[in-house]
Amino acid sequence: MKVIFLDIDGVLNHTLWFQSEERKLVLEDNSRAKWFDPKAVALLNELTDTTEAKIVISSSWREGYPLEELTEILRLQGVTGEIIDQTPSLTFKQITPAPYIVPRGCEIQAWLEQHREQLADRLANAKYVILDDQSDMLLCQQRNFLKIDPWCGLTPTIVEKAKVLLW
Repeated sequence: MKVIFLDIDGVLNHTLWFQSEERKLVLEDNSRAKWFDPKAVALLNELTDTTEAKIVISSSWREGYPLEELTEILRLQGVTGEIIDQTPSLTFKQITPAPYIVPRGCEIQAWLEQHREQLADRLANAKYVILDDQSDMLLCQQRNFLKIDPWCGLTPTIVEKAKVLLW
C-alpha cells in the first residue's frame, strides 16, 4: 500500500490562494466558500490517480473534525483520492497540566508502526510521502518528506517528486 500523509494548511490552502482574485470571485458566486485552492486539489488528485496512493490525514484539522466529517469536507472541496485514516494525536502531560504536543513526525511514525504489515516487509521499504509545510519530522522520515512552501502550496514540482517516492 502506498500512503500520502497529508497536511492541509499550507498545502491545499496557502497564502497566494487566500490573496487571489480567483478566490474572491468564488466567494462572491458561491455561498459555500472554497477553502482549498482548486489547482492544489487537482494536483493532489493527479498524485492519487497516477500512484494509487491512499490518503492519511496528518493535518491539525483532525483535531477539530472526526474522520468522517473531515473526509466529507475534503470531498466537497474536490479531493477524489481514497482517504483511509488519520494519524493519532499524541500528547503527554508534564508536571504542569498543559499538554505538550508531540512532533508530527512521531504521530506519523506511530501510524506507520500500527500499519507496518500493510505497508512493506520492513518500514524502511514502505512507500509513503509526507506533504507538510512544517518541518517537525523524524530523521528516518527525511527521504519521504517533501516540505511545502506555505506561500504557494502544492506545486507540480512537488507532485513529480512525490510520484518518484511512491513508485
